[in-house]
Amino acid sequence: MKARHNAQKLIQWLHQHQPATVAQIAANGVMNSRDASDAVQYGVRHGVLERVKRPDASANARVQYRLTGQALPVLKTAAAPSFDGLLQAWGIARTPPQLEARTSRKLELVG
Repeated sequence: MKARHNAQKLIQWLHQHQPATVAQIAANGVMNSRDASDAVQYGVRHGVLERVKRPDASANARVQYRLTGQALPVLKTAAAPSFDGLLQAWGIARTPPQLEARTSRKLELVG
């Protein structure tokens, strides 16, 4: 998950450089502005970052971000999808049943 990885990188950087704008993050070479914007949104959504609005600042410095002190939530490790689970859900046996079958017969016409 790229946004989460970038958010972790941003959190480490903000420990020493907060508050900061997205433009400052990009200008310092932490990540490009698109990735910085995605990382900031991810951090705000998970309560790790908060917006600080400065109405007297210029447009690109009006909103700064700082840490809230909360950690990113732990990712839930989901069980890997299983084809066997699908077979079971659909009622299909994993190993085909051994069905009794008639032996084939070959007929020859003698004429």
